[in-house]
Amino acid sequence: MIVANDLSVNRGGRLILDQVSFQAKRGRMLGILGANGSGKTTLLKTVTGFYPYQAGSIKIDGKPLVTLKPKERARRMAVLSQEEHVSFDVPVYEAVALGRYAHQQGLFAVKGKTDDDIIRKAMEETGISDMAERSLLSLSGGEKQRVWLARALAQQPDSLLLDEPTNHLDLARQVALMEYLTKLLASRQLTVVCILHDINLASLYCDDVLLLKNGKVVCQGETQSILTRGALENIYGTAFHEWQEPVKGRKQFSVVARV
Repeated sequence: MIVANDLSVNRGGRLILDQVSFQAKRGRMLGILGANGSGKTTLLKTVTGFYPYQAGSIKIDGKPLVTLKPKERARRMAVLSQEEHVSFDVPVYEAVALGRYAHQQGLFAVKGKTDDDIIRKAMEETGISDMAERSLLSLSGGEKQRVWLARALAQQPDSLLLDEPTNHLDLARQVALMEYLTKLLASRQLTVVCILHDINLASLYCDDVLLLKNGKVVCQGETQSILTRGALENIYGTAFHEWQEPVKGRKQFSVVARV
């Protein structure tokens, strides 16, 4: 479980997050929505300890974030960033194996059979087993995205934090990824926090949502209660049409064209 209270972040002399509070619960997926510049990525990077905060508090499973050493943070939280910059080439298997670093002891730790089993299971679950020996730099954007997700799963974290995980994926892969994350919630009882630009994917798959505008929380709570035309028009500044998805009965939205 991740709990943030009255979190404020200044960067470059500008207030990016203003007294943001939220809870991300175990076994549930929290979707973070908001327009560009609303503070979504800053919030995620602050929760992971990448950015400092000037006020408030963050607790990971009851422990203050500031008391957790880097390896302990990595064992508790895995992060899939919006952009993963690759400056070196390795086989896909070795890229996924980097996720085991937090569980290894010593400077020159060697992977054991348990590590190998976990790595291969993560690759199987993300559909990249057949890419094990391929060059990382030879992959498409969508294929790399699945490699980074496998690396995150290989960490065996309690919490999974994802910044636009459907970026670079085609429509079928987007749905497959979100359905896979839903299954992970049930099987591993993870805490999942997910920044999404696609409102409809959030409505279909997120248990809870947090709506941000100009660094402040507009509203948060159970997805089908929070996602309304009025709330979305407030944070995105444009008109929406609402209808109901026929299979799950969840709300769906489309932008209304401006004549």
